[in-house]
Formats: sequence, C-alpha cells, structure tokens
Amino acid sequence: MESKFRETKQIANPAGERVGFVHHAEAVWNQREPYGPAGTSVFAFPDESIWLTRARIAELGFKGVFISYYATLCAAFAAIGGMVFGYDQGVVSVVLVMPQFLARFTRVSETAPGAGFYKGLMTAMIELGAFLGALNQGWIADKYSRKYSMLIAVVIFTIGSIVQTAAMDYAMLTVGRLVGGIGIGMLSMVAPLYIGEISPPEIRGSLLVLEEFCIVFGIVVAYWITYGTRYMSGEWAWRLPFLLQMIPSTVLGLGILFLPFSPRWLASKGRDSEALQSLAKLRQLPATDQRVEQEWFDIRAEVAFHHQTSAMRHPTLQSESKLNSVKLELVSWMDCFRRGCWRRTHVGIGLMFFQVSHS
Repeated sequence: MESKFRETKQIANPAGERVGFVHHAEAVWNQREPYGPAGTSVFAFPDESIWLTRARIAELGFKGVFISYYATLCAAFAAIGGMVFGYDQGVVSVVLVMPQFLARFTRVSETAPGAGFYKGLMTAMIELGAFLGALNQGWIADKYSRKYSMLIAVVIFTIGSIVQTAAMDYAMLTVGRLVGGIGIGMLSMVAPLYIGEISPPEIRGSLLVLEEFCIVFGIVVAYWITYGTRYMSGEWAWRLPFLLQMIPSTVLGLGILFLPFSPRWLASKGRDSEALQSLAKLRQLPATDQRVEQEWFDIRAEVAFHHQTSAMRHPTLQSESKLNSVKLELVSWMDCFRRGCWRRTHVGIGLMFFQVSHS
C-alpha cells in the first residue's frame, strides 16, 4: 500500500518531469491550472503567491459554472433529490389542515382526543425515516456507487409515496411517511456527496448550493400545488399532491442511469483508468490534458491517504469480511468524534441542523 501511495503522490510538470505531489489540503494550487478556455489560465509557479492565485480563481465566480457546463448539468440533475426533500416537507404542512384530509383521518382532527400527539407523530415519521436513511447511506454509497445508491433511494421513496397516496387509515399513512422518509434521507446524504465529487475544485461550493436551492424550490412548489388542490372536492385534494411528488423522483431515478460515476468512487475501488475517463468526460477535456491528469493524481493520492490512515488506525479490521466491514463502518463513525476531528464534525452537524430547522 505504501508503494502505491508513493506512486500516486507524483505528477508531471509542463516539461514532462516528475515532480512531488502535495496533499490537497496543502499548497496544491501552485501546481494546478483551472478549468476553462484558453487565455484564462492562472497557472502559478512555485515562486508566486498562492493567495494571488486563489484570488484569481475566485474572480471566475459564476462564470466558471458556465465554463464547466457538463459538470454543472450533472450536479443540477443530482440536486433534484433536494427538490424531493423540500416538496415532501412543504406538502404535509398544508395537507394537515385540509378538511378533505381530516375527514378521512379523524384521529388528527382538532376535536379528536390526543390529536396533537398523533399529528406530531405522523409528521415526525418522515424525519425518523430520513435519519435512518442517511445513517445507512454511507456504506450503501461506498458499496454500490453514488449514482446507484441514488437509484436505490428513489425506489424506496417511490414505494413510500405510493403507500401515502393510497392510504386508507392513519397507520397506513404513517408507515408510508416512514418509508418515504428513508428514501429522502438517503437522497439528502448522497446527492451533495456526488455533486462534490464530480465538481471542479474552482466551483465546487457554487454547485453544492444547488442542493439547498432545490430544497427551497421544492417547498415553494409544494405550497402552490396544495394551494390549488385544496379547492378540489373529494380525497384527491390531498392524494394528488402525494402522487405528484413521484414525478421528480422518477425523473431522477431514470436520468441518474445516464450520469457518469464519481471519479473518486472509481478510484476507491481501484478502477483508476475508469476514473480518468470519467473525469475527462466531466471536464469535457481529453484524458491527456494536464489539468485532468493533475486532478486525477490528486484524487488517487487522497484515496490512498484515506486507505493508509484507516489501516494505521484500525489494522485488525482490514481483512475483507462482512463482520470486519460492519465493524469498520461503526468505528469510522466513532472516529468523527475523536480528538483531531470532533471540531469539524460539530461544525458539519451545526450547519445541517440549522439548515433543516428553518423549514
């Protein structure tokens, strides 16, 4: 493993010589050219200031999103998962006060005893399902790939949506909310992961914003749809909004099959040549382009570093067995709260907490 790590730590400079490769968290930008058309290069030599280089890359701003159009389109498509999450959050808040809905589910009507508890339980089921889905999506995404794990999430969410649409009593609706929540949790975890791994470094943050944008957009769409259906007579006033949430999820499930695999996931499975081809496709550049090769080496070095760190921390869990895989997954979660990592873990938890709590 050590020899493989050393091999991936080298890149080629413009003269074709082998030069040392530094980890992405260090001054890697003094060896990187940004993606874009000819004439926009801000290649910095070692004697130039790294911060001037970073400032020049930042000046590309929103312009870089259009330059890397293919990666942007792939990221925007994956962000449909955020729209599904937002839509489901928005639709239930209006459905719960519809007279047509309360006529079917009398247990949550204001006159029923314990209505507040049952209403809160039904609402909370999607959050519980999302917690379970997000908790398990890590190993699913590592095992089956980012894009296929999104397909699995879409299938689970669709099953939950069908149960909600066809619900005849409180228990059936609550179970449907739980199953749908599992799919939503899986999508909300893997979609940003996929977007981050396919995005060029210069615009990664800009493309990750698409996920949050789609969440808010989904909430707005749900409000307007339920505003229109509330005037329908009969139970389709609340069944139709539940049915319509399957449209974006189905589009995502079918379209994800045509998106490229994450280059980092391919590299983590030892499929380095496929990772290079996927990266070249995402960047719309030939595989021999120096910028593609630089990023490819960066990805391989990071994967090797991750494997080596895991082997150093948990040497007894490296053999390929199901029991060791489960144990390694559990101790990896525990590593997030160990010294040296717990601060960034708290930052990540805090950001996601306040993002969800506003909705």
